Amino acid sequence: MNRRFWLPTVSRYLLQEFGRSLGMTLSAFILLYLCIDFFERLPRFLEHDPSTSQVVIYFLLKIPLIVGQIMPAAVLAGTLLGLGGLARRAELMAMRACGISLWQIATPIVLACGLISVGMLAWNEYVVPPSAARSDYIETVEIKKKTYRAKFRRREIWYQDRGGFTNIDRFDPNTNAIHGLTRYEFDADFHLKRIVSAASAQWTGTRWSTDGAYEVLVGPSGEVETRALGEDGIEMKETPEDFKGVYRDAEHMSYRDLSEEVRDLSEKGINANDGRVELWLKIALPFASLVMSLLAIPLASRHSRQSSSAANVGIALVVGFSYWVVLALTTSLGKGEILPPVVAAWTANALFALIGAIFFLGSE
Repeated sequence: MNRRFWLPTVSRYLLQEFGRSLGMTLSAFILLYLCIDFFERLPRFLEHDPSTSQVVIYFLLKIPLIVGQIMPAAVLAGTLLGLGGLARRAELMAMRACGISLWQIATPIVLACGLISVGMLAWNEYVVPPSAARSDYIETVEIKKKTYRAKFRRREIWYQDRGGFTNIDRFDPNTNAIHGLTRYEFDADFHLKRIVSAASAQWTGTRWSTDGAYEVLVGPSGEVETRALGEDGIEMKETPEDFKGVYRDAEHMSYRDLSEEVRDLSEKGINANDGRVELWLKIALPFASLVMSLLAIPLASRHSRQSSSAANVGIALVVGFSYWVVLALTTSLGKGEILPPVVAAWTANALFALIGAIFFLGSE
C-alpha cells in the first residue's frame, strides 16, 4: 500500500474535476440568483423608467456580494458532483482498490477549499463593500431618482434641511428605530438657536415617538435654557424609508468598518450586540466552504455507479438548507443575547464539521 499522503498525479486530477464542477455550480447559482433578483426588482425599477445600462451595471455590481453568499453552497454541490462523477465511472473504486485512502483523496480538495475560505475573507473585506456601495447608489440615486441629502460614516448619519443639521448615531431598519438623535437648528444668520436630543425614537407608522428627549434653547446673548420634551416633542418629516436609502447592512461593510462601528456604539452606550454577532459571522461564514467540503467528500465517496447527478444535487440542497437553518437559529439566539456572539457565529460550522468528521470515520 502506498502510504504517501500527497499523490501529485491523483491530486492534480481530483483538483481538475473539483474545479470544473465548482465552476459550473457557481456559475449556475449566480445566474439563478440574478434571475430571481431581476424579476423581483423589475416591477419597482420600471416605475422609474431606468436605462438599460443602469439596470445592467446594478446587477453586475451585485455579483461580488452574491459570490460571497453562495460560495459555500457552490463548494458543497461542486464537491458532490465532481466526486460523484468519479464514483459513477468507478474511478473512486479503482483508487481505493489501489490502496489510496479517503484521506488521501480528500487532502487536495480540503486544502483547495481552505484556500477558497481564506480568499473569501479577503473578497468580503476588499471587493464586496465598494461594489455593494456603488450598487446601492445606482439603485437609490440613478434609478429611483432620490437625492442623497444624507452623509454617513459607517451607520452614523448626518443630513441637512432648511432648519439645520441632524445627526443619528444608529438607525435599525429591522425595528424602524433611531438611537442617539441630535438636531442643531440655526436662525437666518446661521446662529445656533436650538439643540434637540433624544436617546431613541421609534416609528409608529405615522410619526416618531421619542424617549429621553430634551431641548437646549440658546438666546441671542448666549443664555442657555434646557427643557424636557414629551414623546411627541421632536418633529421629523423623514420616514424610515428615507433612512434606508443611506443605511448599510453589515454584510455590505468590511470587517474593519464594522468593528469600528461596534466600538463607537459601545462608547456611546448603545447596545451593539447585533454588530458583535455580525462581526464574528464575517470570520465564520467564509470558512463554511471548508466545512461543506468536509461534509461532501465522505457523502460523495459512498455513491455507487447507479447514483445520479440529481441525487447529488438533492443531497446538497438538504445539507445546505440544514446548515442555514442552524445558522439562522444560532444567529437569532446570539442577537437575542441568549448565546455569546462567538458561539452564535461558529456553532453551525463546528456542528457540521463534527458531522463531516463522523462521516469520514464511517467511510474508512
